[in-house]
Amino acid sequence: MVKIALSGNLFTQSVANNHIRYRKWEYQYTTATTCNGYDVDGNCNSWSGGDEVYGWNYYYTSANINGSVLSSITNVKIQGKSPIIKGDITKETDTYNIPSGGEYYSGKHVNISGTVTSGNSKNVYVNGKSVSIVGSSTNTHADTNTQISSGGSSSTVNIN
Repeated sequence: MVKIALSGNLFTQSVANNHIRYRKWEYQYTTATTCNGYDVDGNCNSWSGGDEVYGWNYYYTSANINGSVLSSITNVKIQGKSPIIKGDITKETDTYNIPSGGEYYSGKHVNISGTVTSGNSKNVYVNGKSVSIVGSSTNTHADTNTQISSGGSSSTVNIN
């Protein structure tokens, strides 16, 4: 028996490699030194240059993607919640850590979604679409794959 996934069901955390871009103000190079003039013996009177030049270097870091699945079904309820079907969307958030000295540049998303990409193998349908179960696949906004987890699934209706 497998449990039917219900609206609000969580999905397993997914990791999106190189998803968040950050930058650090870092040393780039040292300018060349130049003699500013020579004395009568050919010795340099003074030097200029040799300055350190700094600038932005850009890097990427991974993000953890967490969230839940929202049902598009409105006319069927199981334990007061709508069942999830293949094609429903996920509601996702990114969490990440920027290394010391770095600052966020781009890649964070708010109000983002992915898609439930599988239903069940027992040919159980709601409104003509395959009902999703615990373990059904999802594809996140970052194009990573994960599965619907057990938190929030039906405890009374199963697919045999």
